[in-house]
Amino acid sequence: MTKKILLSRPQISGTEIDYIKEALADDWITPLGPHVDRFEAVLENLMSSEGHKEYVCAVSAGTAAIHIGLDLLGVKKDEEVICSSFTFAASANPIVYLGARPVFVDSEPTTWNMDPELLRMAIEDRITHTGHKPAAIVVAELYGMPARMDEIMATAAMYKIPVLEDSA
Repeated sequence: MTKKILLSRPQISGTEIDYIKEALADDWITPLGPHVDRFEAVLENLMSSEGHKEYVCAVSAGTAAIHIGLDLLGVKKDEEVICSSFTFAASANPIVYLGARPVFVDSEPTTWNMDPELLRMAIEDRITHTGHKPAAIVVAELYGMPARMDEIMATAAMYKIPVLEDSA
């Protein structure tokens, strides 16, 4: 006897179908348009505080976000950027796109994210061997598990190195 299994498919309805129809009717098929503009504006308002304006830019992928972030931090060709070793290649690729060199720091067993003590050791090693501190630190957080950011940020602050946190 053969068993029949019925699989349900997700249904798009209501507001979602209206947005799809509107995007098609207005030729907004690329990742741009009034809905993205509105999304960015809402996030800017939520994140900004009195006397401090935040800016939001929606992008197509985390790789693009890291690339833009490193560029905004001023990472230049031939500089070094520390990044997590246990991550997807997209965390390191933007470093290479800018002509910089990734310096990988291993994970710690509690969160599987960048080890704060190994980070400190890596910074000191780069200063000793190159005479320069790394231009930035990219911390990729895995599987929804936050890295030990308080410790990482304290180390970064001690050496005055900017941090880009990849929480995708």
